[in-house]
Amino acid sequence: MKRLLHVILAIGLMMSVTLTGGTSASSAAQADKVLRIGLGTLPELLDPASAADDSTVTVVKGLFEGLVRLNAAGQAVPAIAKSWTLSNDGLTHTFTLRSDAKWSNGQQVLASDFEYAWKRALAPEAKQVYAFNMYMINNAQDYNEGKLKDAARIGVKALNKTTLQVTLKEKTSYFIQLLAESIYLPVYPKTAKANSQWARNIKSMVTNGPFKLKQWSYKEIVLGKNPNYYAAKEIKLSEVRLLLPKAGTANPTAAFVNKEVDWVGGGGQEILDSSSLDNRSSKLTYGAPYASNYYYQFNLNSGPFKNLKIRKALAMAVDREGLRYGTPAFGVVPPSIHGAKLNFRTEVSDNAYFKEDAAMAKALLEEGLREEGLTTLPGFSIIMNDEGDHASIAESVISDWKEKLGIQASIEVQSWPELMDNRVNQNFSVARAGWGADFNDPASMLELFTSWSPDNDSGWSDEWYDAYIKEARQTADPVIRMQIYAKAEKMLIDQMVILPLFYCVSGVLHNPLIKDVYVDYTGAIAFSRGSWL
Repeated sequence: MKRLLHVILAIGLMMSVTLTGGTSASSAAQADKVLRIGLGTLPELLDPASAADDSTVTVVKGLFEGLVRLNAAGQAVPAIAKSWTLSNDGLTHTFTLRSDAKWSNGQQVLASDFEYAWKRALAPEAKQVYAFNMYMINNAQDYNEGKLKDAARIGVKALNKTTLQVTLKEKTSYFIQLLAESIYLPVYPKTAKANSQWARNIKSMVTNGPFKLKQWSYKEIVLGKNPNYYAAKEIKLSEVRLLLPKAGTANPTAAFVNKEVDWVGGGGQEILDSSSLDNRSSKLTYGAPYASNYYYQFNLNSGPFKNLKIRKALAMAVDREGLRYGTPAFGVVPPSIHGAKLNFRTEVSDNAYFKEDAAMAKALLEEGLREEGLTTLPGFSIIMNDEGDHASIAESVISDWKEKLGIQASIEVQSWPELMDNRVNQNFSVARAGWGADFNDPASMLELFTSWSPDNDSGWSDEWYDAYIKEARQTADPVIRMQIYAKAEKMLIDQMVILPLFYCVSGVLHNPLIKDVYVDYTGAIAFSRGSWL
């Protein structure tokens, strides 16, 4: 599942803007090295294997740490694993764990802790939505789907206290990047085996990350610095408080203005209105890109949208800058996804795929209609869920179509389950859609459109496209791999399988004296190496 875009942030258009005035932080929080972060919701469960929403991932990644972690550039760097090797056939990874890695209770973090946690996450009865992110491990998918009963045959094994061996079923070039995801985080076996509710209870919470759990209530989670963390000297914050806005100030902007929090945005928090910040002091608002896109998909199997020229006409007629959301998109892979050395969008520009051109769009529409035996395009609706700013986005798109192409379209608002059901069953003409990356690699966006993806509800598949994705997965050279991904993405857009609109950003408000806290590519807030200036 996979990060289906359920809601879009209303502040999505904003770029970096420093607001004028005096500069004063929350002096008490700064002096005590305490960071107060506003969240839209607070987790009810702090089990890494179950972490699926941005709020939960934000908290869980402060409490737990995996074999690798992601740095501020989104690159996988050694964490609990100090080093690793890869066999000549590209299938077996052998990780050497740090001997000084400890749980918050002082016990050593063992290779067997990872083996236990991964097999636990794959257990069929657990029904973890992100278990598919482990399917490249040998026998993991068969075990998760109940086809294999013996967990010992899964390709993960602790060879000794500090050596973990992982065998893949096929070469997977982005496997190390995946290891930073929540489902790969370890859990303390003794606690998890003894208490099925351990992840709901502060008394049973044993963690191995930079912070440990101090307080947990329905309106606030407090994390304290973990003195047993192997890199405790790198952790500058003494405490992180994750809060819901106070009653009566549900708007996170108001919570920020009222100095209840030092940071809002990301972590599942929606910035609704920044107008009240004009001329206020010590505030910064900017658009933090994260790895999600926003697009419309066509019904490719029936009706006029079977015609490629008609689809291209609609795509070329949209003024993406005029939408005032995110970054205009002409492709699928967002700018926050890594390429070989820089981000993928810097290395592979999507501006070459197609351009906005009203005259060309009109000519293509006329050609497509003639091919379909039509003189005009019949009216149709865009189906979408009833949250966020989907309707206002659609109004702008429909206005462009009417003005430039003379097309009549309408909006049909549906519940989220109804929308998903209609998309899966191809019961629509045009549908609102979006996707967010599970890991920082183009594959996380492009594999959605393969014939084997369970989430491919586009009605499209192509054997050449599948071949590109399989080839890229098994290609070790990052430059060549990105070239293959570029071919695959170009095929998608040449066929106009989707109508790309924009790459998403997360609205963020924070005190400018906060350093090294950021919204990561998933939309979660990374604060573990944060500090006050």
